[in-house]
Amino acid sequence: MRTRPAVLGAALAGAVVLLAAAEKAPTPAPAGSLPELGTVLHPLPDGPGKSVADAACLNCHSSDILRQQRLTEKQWQASVTKMIGWGAVVPDDQRDALIAYLVQNFGPDNDRFEPVSARPVGR
Repeated sequence: MRTRPAVLGAALAGAVVLLAAAEKAPTPAPAGSLPELGTVLHPLPDGPGKSVADAACLNCHSSDILRQQRLTEKQWQASVTKMIGWGAVVPDDQRDALIAYLVQNFGPDNDRFEPVSARPVGR
């Protein structure tokens, strides 16, 4: 099936508009309303191993994905091994530091997660 140039042009124009809107700095939401999609989420907590977590985890996940976990050391080891298998870049000499960081900050006693509510843009 051939795509007509007008249809393709309209689709490309729509994509450009969406990209331009996404690059605009978000305006603060009025008090009591939900933040717009694209709101920057919390950074990971400071500590040894944070730079490894930033580089290895935040390429695919938001910090909230890590913040909501309550995994044991054995579970974090399995999760890191799985993510490395899926393409996460964790140097061998930094793997233990990453796991220690994840256990310390997002282990079974983790109480750091507070979900961010978002509203659709334009509503």
